[in-house]
Parts: sequence; C-alpha cells; structure tokens
Amino acid sequence: MPNTVTAKLVQRFLNPQPPTPAPSRHEEALAVLSATRGVIARGWTQKTWYIVDTPAGRRRSAQRFFPWRVDRRNVVSACLVGAVMHGGWLLSPRPEYAYPAIDALWHTLFDTGAAVGPAASPVVRAARVRDLTTWNDRDHRTREDVLRLVDRATARLAAAAPVRT
Repeated sequence: MPNTVTAKLVQRFLNPQPPTPAPSRHEEALAVLSATRGVIARGWTQKTWYIVDTPAGRRRSAQRFFPWRVDRRNVVSACLVGAVMHGGWLLSPRPEYAYPAIDALWHTLFDTGAAVGPAASPVVRAARVRDLTTWNDRDHRTREDVLRLVDRATARLAAAAPVRT
C-alpha cells in the first residue's frame, strides 16, 4: 500500500495544475475602495480613525494606533484611512489587503499620474497615511469631499486596470 502523502506529491509533480493568478493591486484596491465608500456613506468622522458603539450603548473614539484592538463589528463611522482599513478588514483578515487602496487614494489626491503604483515601503506608506489623515482632518473637509476622492480614485483604477488574459 503506497504512502498517500507520497502518492499525492507524485501526482502533483506529474500533473501540475496552473497556479491561480493572484489578485492584482488594481483589483485589491478596487474591492477595498468599494467597501470604503460604504463605510464612509454610513458614517464619517474626523480627528480619530473610528467611532464605535460600546456595550453600554454609548459611542466613543477608538484608538488609531492599535486598530486591531477595535471591535470591528461595532464601527459606526470612520475617517478616510479608518474606512479603508475597515473596508479591507471586511474583505480579508490581512491588514495589508488595504494597502493598495491607501496608495491609490494618495496617488489620486496628489495627482501623480499613477493609479495605484508599486507596493510602497512601510516608511512611505506611513507618510501616505499621515498625508491622507491630515487631508481628512482639515476643518473645512466634508463627507462629500471624502466620497469624491474615493470615487475619483476608483475611476482612475477602473480606467487603468490591466486586462487579464
């Protein structure tokens, strides 16, 4: 009786399956931006990443420096960056799933010409998060301004999306 693990490995080697293509940064950004728009449409805030409902029925600011500690089921509003991270969490448990959307929003805000660009280093991404947070928190900023930025980034991504064959 052959070892089943060995038999499976031999079978895989003799009949390899083509790998499933990984989602592109464009696709990930589009998916997260769609979820982001829904989060912002439900509730938008400034000067904090999240507002959450507490078990006692009150609303409070949730800390942004440890967003993994936020009970995501109770988020009622979020700033732009908080909405991106929450939208990414709705689609994947990996926080890095939201990173292409952060990059796309930054490229759109500063009109760099890139739709999403290559993956940014942690230092560059932190600077982009700071830029987007500062933009969101300006006193004159409105939810409509934020939704417009999300829509512009989504349109740029859709226009620049690579065609898969």
